[in-house]
Amino acid sequence: MISLLIFSSILLVLVISSQGLQQVKQHQKTDIQKVLVNQFVKRLEIDAMHYRVIEISDYDLTIFNTKTNTHYQLGVRGYCLCLYRYNGKFMSYLRHVKHVGFKKIAPHLYQITLIFTNDAVFKEEVYINEYTT
Repeated sequence: MISLLIFSSILLVLVISSQGLQQVKQHQKTDIQKVLVNQFVKRLEIDAMHYRVIEISDYDLTIFNTKTNTHYQLGVRGYCLCLYRYNGKFMSYLRHVKHVGFKKIAPHLYQITLIFTNDAVFKEEVYINEYTT
């Protein structure tokens, strides 16, 4: 009877510690995603100095690069948030993205909602402005 009590206590401790480890892993993954989202926003804003938004939809942003005279679409294809050219080439920004949403907040200011495959949700504001000289 005593050995059964000890064994069940050990199992209980293992189950509780396992759940704690899973929560720590989830928090670490979310923290990593926050860093990646912040890097994405910074990178997009640097690139966007020469972008002019042509069209906005719930899931795609169509832009024109005035420096290269090229049209692009920013959107999710196959769980990858990428900047796609019409000739099929693309530049990857973020992976494991299930859904992206765009909303214009003010002139040159857009809200981007990112939903990842682990259901983490991030809302960020991005400044996209065509640089004129």
